[in-house]
Amino acid sequence: MSGWDSERNEFMQFLKDYLVRLGPNSVLVQAALRMYGFRRGYRVEFANDVIMLRQAEREMILNKAQYVQVPIMMECYNLFFDTVEGHASEGRTVLDFSRPGLQRYRKSGAAFRFPSIPEDDVMDAYTHGYAPQPGDVVWDAGAHAGATAYFLAQMVGPSGRVYAFEPDQNNYSYLLQNIELHKLHNVIPVKKALSGSSGTADFCMDGSMSAGLTDYLTYSEKDKFQRVLTVTFADACAEFGEVPAYVKMDIEGAEVATVESSQEFLKAHPVNFAIESYHPVDGERTWRPLEKLFSSIGYEVWSSDKFGQMFTWAKPVSKRHSSSAALENGPVRI
Repeated sequence: MSGWDSERNEFMQFLKDYLVRLGPNSVLVQAALRMYGFRRGYRVEFANDVIMLRQAEREMILNKAQYVQVPIMMECYNLFFDTVEGHASEGRTVLDFSRPGLQRYRKSGAAFRFPSIPEDDVMDAYTHGYAPQPGDVVWDAGAHAGATAYFLAQMVGPSGRVYAFEPDQNNYSYLLQNIELHKLHNVIPVKKALSGSSGTADFCMDGSMSAGLTDYLTYSEKDKFQRVLTVTFADACAEFGEVPAYVKMDIEGAEVATVESSQEFLKAHPVNFAIESYHPVDGERTWRPLEKLFSSIGYEVWSSDKFGQMFTWAKPVSKRHSSSAALENGPVRI
């Protein structure tokens, strides 16, 4: 990267940070989002406490507090309309994510309670590299409200287990609600953040899908920071008494540190991974360092945006993980 490109990127990041600090009621912020949307074919409108994104005969409604997520929602716009049931209003199909509510997925018909924006239904992406089998122990790292945990629970069946990691208090409460709603007896909620170290860390507790450890977030609000428990991959396995056959990971940029800190463990205990890897960390999307890390420990690894955003899949080459290998002390329920 040339000096000019570096300076330009630094200036653009400075400008974005400045706008974020101004908040959603700023005239400058609203003008910037309108312009950003216009250039991508969207009409962005602000009314009371909501933001409306319109394109053709579709409309998405967000809470104004979710203004930072407007660009990513534009990227995933069609994905949400293709996978989540909307309602008809004034000739438009509308998805209203501006308040807590029940959202139903089109493909499965399953409905879940969400605090705001639902999890995007990308199970085809999560199972692209490895499809969990009956009896498997699997992890849902970044479980949000538990929709993915539900689908994984159906795949592993009553003899399998799903450990659902979710440190955000609001999201965790919805995770518990959906576990109860769907009677998911094989889903074990874990109120910890998977990370590169075990202990505690600041977490932006905003109750959204973008909630995450503050060290890896591009934008975060300090008034929403809270300390949460963190755990490494190896320490979590020791705590549970077993190694997962498969891990779905969407942890907002912490995926690189998590894998990096567990390289030796993952050499000895092969695991299949499906990771959302579009998060920007240290000036690059995380799929690049993830591919290097997994390659260095002998895993087959590949990345693609064929499912609407960048994913990275990794699986051991030398030997397959049969399913939920127990550690010395056996499985431990928490």
